[in-house]
Amino acid sequence: MIIREMEAKDVMGIVGLIRNDLGYDDITSDVYDRVIKIYNADKYEVFIAEENGAVIGFVGIMRGLAFELDGEYVRVIALAVSHAYRSKGIGSRLEARVEKYAEEIGANSIVISSGLNRNRAHVFYGNKGYEKKGYSFIKRLQPEKKFSYEDVVYTPIPSRLGKNESYDTSWLDELEDDNQIDNQSDNQSDNQSVMQNDDEQSIKNQ
Repeated sequence: MIIREMEAKDVMGIVGLIRNDLGYDDITSDVYDRVIKIYNADKYEVFIAEENGAVIGFVGIMRGLAFELDGEYVRVIALAVSHAYRSKGIGSRLEARVEKYAEEIGANSIVISSGLNRNRAHVFYGNKGYEKKGYSFIKRLQPEKKFSYEDVVYTPIPSRLGKNESYDTSWLDELEDDNQIDNQSDNQSDNQSVMQNDDEQSIKNQ
């Protein structure tokens, strides 16, 4: 298992972890685009836990400024590990990578928001030296759309500025082939039904 920086090929793996392992089964259909935007943004970084070519965990962070602190701080905006790989120290390695990054840029602190019902996460962060400071509030100004994988997989993938990476879109071709096969099967079934109805009508007329 390795911890590395996010690459373009990791997008769908991150989307799956957000939905299945962070518990956001009602996330909006724009999550795919949001992952791409974070990947492209200057003040954001994403680190991946990879095992045998699969994304089994990730942590997303951002750099910011605060009125009460000198210099930059680092905020963890998401940390997830696949259920199948939990209790194996992967979360600790991801958190350690965040701390190393914070030290590299000279940040003064690391900040994390965690849901009120995520008791295990609270214990985890407490054991890592994080202090409970207050509550986090959110006020939504726009209604959200419900999540749909159909909205996700057909979203165009923009290139990241300053990076010479190519996106693997072969899975889109495979998906399109599967859809064509399904459509052919449906058409064949419809044609068979029409022919059967015609035969039955001919027998009645005789």
